[in-house]
Amino acid sequence: MWRYGFIYRIVKTILFVLDYVNLVELFKYTFGKFNNDHSNLEREKTFQRIGIDVFICVKWLFIIILWYFNLHSKVTTFIVWYLVIANLFSYFYNHIWTDVALNTENFTKDRIRSRFLNLLLAVAYSTVCFGYFYQVAYFNNFDWSNTIPNFSYALQYSFSNSLAANFDQVKAITDFGNKLVTIQLFITFVFLAIILSKSIPQTNSTT
Repeated sequence: MWRYGFIYRIVKTILFVLDYVNLVELFKYTFGKFNNDHSNLEREKTFQRIGIDVFICVKWLFIIILWYFNLHSKVTTFIVWYLVIANLFSYFYNHIWTDVALNTENFTKDRIRSRFLNLLLAVAYSTVCFGYFYQVAYFNNFDWSNTIPNFSYALQYSFSNSLAANFDQVKAITDFGNKLVTIQLFITFVFLAIILSKSIPQTNSTT
């Protein structure tokens, strides 16, 4: 049980628990119930993947509505932060940590393409969420070059931050603003690490 040390065991347990409180797992479980042939595991996985797609569409629709109507409150901001963190966790856990992620020997080409597409969507979603943070939720932490906070600048600023590039039209003017930019850069780095890790040959060990 403690073969790989207590730190590994603790982290593994924490990740296992966090996976169970991840909202996407509720969608997977719910849509998996539509499978009336429980002996067919591949059919059940298909329904679960549909559940994942529905969850992706719902969270995209949610952030689009918030941003389009310029809506924000403590509750909505908390929800967006949860979605950002869950977004990162899901793709770390399912692309790096799980047994299935570590053994891709039996993956079809379409399965690999699908996973990569979902990963790119996750990166894009994180970028959009931070754009929402910059323009709507935390706009007063940034200098907008003598103009009102707007969608175009916010999205460009968020995209630039994800690449550690400069976008002179918007600048952080508070300590919190700088921390927000650093958090986005860290999250993007983790996504990049996930993408790079998938280009490294995976073990086919079962232990």
